[in-house]
Amino acid sequence: MTLRHAFSQVVRPRLVQFALAPSSPHPLGAFRIGVALILLAQTWMLSDSALALFGSKGLIQWAISEPMAAPWLPRVGTLAPVLQRFGLSADECVYGVGVLYVLSLVGLLLGWRTRLSAFVAWLTHTTLINSGGMFAYGVEIFAHISLAYCVIMPVGSAFSLDVKAGRESDAPSPLATLALRVLQFHLCLVYLSTGVEKALGQQWQDGEALWKALMQPLYGQFDFAWMASVPLLTKLVTWSTLVIEIGYPLFVWPRQTRLLWVALTLGLHLGIGLLMGLWLFSGIMAVLTFSVFGFAPLYQAWLTGREVLARSKPAIIA
Repeated sequence: MTLRHAFSQVVRPRLVQFALAPSSPHPLGAFRIGVALILLAQTWMLSDSALALFGSKGLIQWAISEPMAAPWLPRVGTLAPVLQRFGLSADECVYGVGVLYVLSLVGLLLGWRTRLSAFVAWLTHTTLINSGGMFAYGVEIFAHISLAYCVIMPVGSAFSLDVKAGRESDAPSPLATLALRVLQFHLCLVYLSTGVEKALGQQWQDGEALWKALMQPLYGQFDFAWMASVPLLTKLVTWSTLVIEIGYPLFVWPRQTRLLWVALTLGLHLGIGLLMGLWLFSGIMAVLTFSVFGFAPLYQAWLTGREVLARSKPAIIA
C-alpha cells in the first residue's frame, strides 16, 4: 500500500469523520449563552463609568484617544458628529451605543435572530473598544473573538428562541461539528502558546512570577508577603500553572483525561478570579473551556440519567 493510498483509504476518512460527522449543536448554544452572560455582567459593572471610559471628556479625552484608535474601525468619536445633526449630544451617543450593545447581547442570550444579534453585538463592541482601547485588557480580546464566532457559527441552533420559532434546527449537523472543532483547536493553541511563552521566562522558571502577580497593588486581593519565605510553594504553584496550560492540548482531547483537565483549567481560572480579582477574564475563559470540552459529556450524562429515571418510574410506582 502506497502512502497516498493509505492516506485516501485510512487517514482521510478519519479526518472527515472527526471534522464533519454530524453532532449536536448544544455545546455551541452553551458557548453563546455563557459569552452573553459574561458580557452583560461586564456592561453592568461598567455602566456607571461609561462616560469616563468612552465620553468625549472622559479620563482620556477624544482629542488624545482618537489619533490612537484604528482608523478603519468604527468609533464613537466619528459617530457622534453624524448623530449631532439629529440633535443628539456626544454623551447621548455614548449611551445610545451602549443601549444598542446591551439589547443585542440580550438577543444573543435568548437566541433571538441570533446571527443578527451577534453581528450588532460584535459591531457595537468593536466601536466601544476602539473608542476606549486604552482601558481594554485580555477579556476584550476573547470577547471580540467570541462575538465574531457567534456571527459565523450556528450558535443559535440550541437553547434559543430561533429553534422554538422554527428558524433554526437543533438536529445534529456537520456544521456544528466543524464549528466546535475550530473552537477546540483555537483554545488548544491559546493555552499551549501562552504556557510555552511563560515557561521560557526566567520568572516563571524560578516561581517569582506568581509572587509578583499576587503582590501587585492593582491585582492583589490578599497579603501574600508570607510566600517570600516559602519559595518552594511559589515554585510548585507556578509550575502547576505551566503544566495545566502546556498540557492542555495533550490531555483535554482523550476521554480518559478530558473532564479532569477541564476541572483543572476551571480551577486555575477560579484561582485567578479569587486571588487577582480578574473575574471577567476568568469567566470568559472558563466559559470557553467548559462549553467546548466539558459541556457535551456532562449534558450527555444528564440526558442518560433522565432516560434511566424515566424507565424506572413505572417499576417504582408498581
